[in-house]
Order: sequence, then structure tokens, then C-alpha cells
Amino acid sequence: MRLKAILFLLLVSFTASAQTDPPELRYVVNGIVADAESGHPLQYVSVTVIGQNYATVTNADGGFIIKSSSEPRMLEFSLLGYKSERISVPDDPDAVLKVRLTKMSLTINEAVIISGDPYKILMDAIRKIRDNYPDKTETFDCFYRETIRKKQRYIYISEAVAKMLKTSYAIGISPDRIAVEKSRILESPDKRDTLSVKVAGGPAQAVFLDIVKNCDLLDQETLSHYNLSMGLPEMIGDKAQFAIKLSPAGDVNYAQYYGTIYIDVETLAFTRFELELDMSDRARATQMMLIRKPLGLRFTPLALTLRYDYSLENGISRVRYVRTEMKFKCDWKKRLFRTDYTAVSELVTTDRHTGEDQYVPRKGAFKKRDILADKAASDYDPDFWKSYNIIAPTESLDKAMGRLRKTEEID
Repeated sequence: MRLKAILFLLLVSFTASAQTDPPELRYVVNGIVADAESGHPLQYVSVTVIGQNYATVTNADGGFIIKSSSEPRMLEFSLLGYKSERISVPDDPDAVLKVRLTKMSLTINEAVIISGDPYKILMDAIRKIRDNYPDKTETFDCFYRETIRKKQRYIYISEAVAKMLKTSYAIGISPDRIAVEKSRILESPDKRDTLSVKVAGGPAQAVFLDIVKNCDLLDQETLSHYNLSMGLPEMIGDKAQFAIKLSPAGDVNYAQYYGTIYIDVETLAFTRFELELDMSDRARATQMMLIRKPLGLRFTPLALTLRYDYSLENGISRVRYVRTEMKFKCDWKKRLFRTDYTAVSELVTTDRHTGEDQYVPRKGAFKKRDILADKAASDYDPDFWKSYNIIAPTESLDKAMGRLRKTEEID
């Protein structure tokens, strides 16, 4: 299955699996991560509890909340281009941990890295996949959030905790699956905000967009339609990263991508894919982004970006964070102006398990054409996520949730 086809499968919903009681996460650490020099907040920073599998990422405000079942002693923070830091957890449970990350400069010859052969590096990295990625079945607890903004105003917010099963990277993605354990939703009750368009996205992207495992973008035929070049290298902690740039090389019958592939110089493990859909052909871009729309509704694609991160732990790389963002205009033909919409979905793996007791049954797995809105509840109890790790909402999202809740209560 090609990447151009995979995006059609991403608007999925979840058939609820049998819910089990999660471990009690009694210990909570709150904090903010910022650039040491400028003081600006840093988003997408990976936050992990040392000695445990609990993890999350910082939000757009640099904030994070991380919980654990046993008392955490130290947290690790890592971000592309910055030195990784290990910070002791304060004794005061109400304290806000303030972390400053320092930009990292290369400690090896940058010219040597830039002058490498990008195609050869990619092929060598592909051959190392079985060495660098899990060779056994694992399951992951995941937190997923999806939002839709009409101009700058949120009109839809959904969140879910899911359990994802991923088999050995020596085989394809077909046995892999993901199912929801708990979810909630808020939607604007204003009929003028109703968006009946179905676009690509959804938590199953962590399965279908695992480019390292499905190798769709990385096969020789696909790469032959791209120009490859070496970009400026980056660092994650003390590990140098190849940065391979790709851009469309010729005409094909589907929309292609511009982007950067990051590969660990030492292990040749893929660490990140950053892709942006080529919008030069609007019809092809629409085929990638649009699932379904009502007759008479105009849909104009503006942008689609994809990010897929892996984290390295004890020599093995695993999926850590996935994010897609779509921008499009949409309105009825009888109206003069079209309205801007932005749809964002992000998923982070928050815990990892091994063993058959964590098995995700097929019966409870996601189906391709179901949508989360059909299954999610509107329960906004303050303790809704008490037993789960989540991506902390930004201040703007927090305010949007409050406004939507008040609107629902009034109605």
C-alpha cells in the first residue's frame, strides 16, 4: 500500500475494547520547558520518567504533566537540536519544574556528514531496521487528541486513551492495531459550525503511518521519483543526526511530499520524518486529504504536514509521537467567501508493555470508516484523565474547552 493511499485510511473511529483498570498514577509532576538562551517555550519535547516507561511531550506553551505509579526520582528531556537533560524531581509535589534546554552544536566534522550520499545512507538505514527496531510484539498506551478550528476558534475537540499493538518490524503492518479504552468529545452546538466534511486523520495514523515499518516511502521505486540531498545535520543530546532532504523529482499520478528524514549517524536508526504535501496540484492534494463531503460543498486544500517521531531506548527505537495538521477552506457554493479550517491530530505513546495480558483483540480494534465522534462521550469530569498520562492542553485549548462546556450547559 502506498503512502498516497494510506492517508485515505486515517479518518477512523474506534470500536471500544474491553476496558481494564489502569494502574493508579499517584505521583504527578508539572513543569515548563524553555530555551535556555531566549526563554521561549519549547514544544514537542519528549519527557520520560527514568527507570519507568511513562512518557509524554510538551505542549505549544512548553508545559507538561507526567504521572507515574511509583515515585519518580528523575526525568529526561530530549528535543532535536538540543542537549538532552536529566532533571531531579522536586520533593514538593505542588512545585512547577522549570527546565531549560541548551542548543547543541555538532562535535564531529559537519562537512563530512553533509557530503554523504543520501541514497546510500537511506538504503543502509533500511537494511538496519531489523537491528534497530523491536523484534517482538509490544503494546503501548497512547493519548490522542484531535481539534478543529474555524478560523482561530475551536469548534471541535476530542480526546482518547488507546491501546496499540505493534508486532515485530520484521513483518508488515497488517497484524498491528489500535483500540480505544476511554474517550470524550466537545463540539460547538452552533449549526453554522457544523462541518460535515470528512478529512484524513485519526489515532490509527500511529499504525498506518509508521513509515519505517510499512517502508512505503522508502522503497526504491518511490525514492526514484524524489530528489535527495543532504541537509544541515542536527543533534539529539550527544547523538548526531543525518538530515536527508527530499523533494518531488518528476510527474506521477499522485501528490508527493517535500520533507526531511532524520537518521542517527551512529546506529542508522530513523528518528524522525517531517513531511509536507506538495500543493501544486490541488486536485491531487484533495484526493490525499478529503474522505467525503456533501454535494454542493466546496473544498480547497491549503496544507498538510506530517511528523512521525521515534525514541531510542537501550539501543531500540520505538514510535513516540505522531502529528498531522491540515489546513483547508470549506463553504457552500451559494456563499461568496470560503471559511478557513485547521484540523490537528496528535498521538503520544505514554507507556509500554510486553506479554500476552496486554493483547489487543481484533474485535475491539479500529475500523477504517468509523469515526471517534460516534463513540466518544461528552463527559468532562475534572478527574476524567486522573489515571492516565496525557498531552497537557495549552492555555488556548483550556479556554476553548471552558467555552464549549459553558455553551453546552446553556443549551
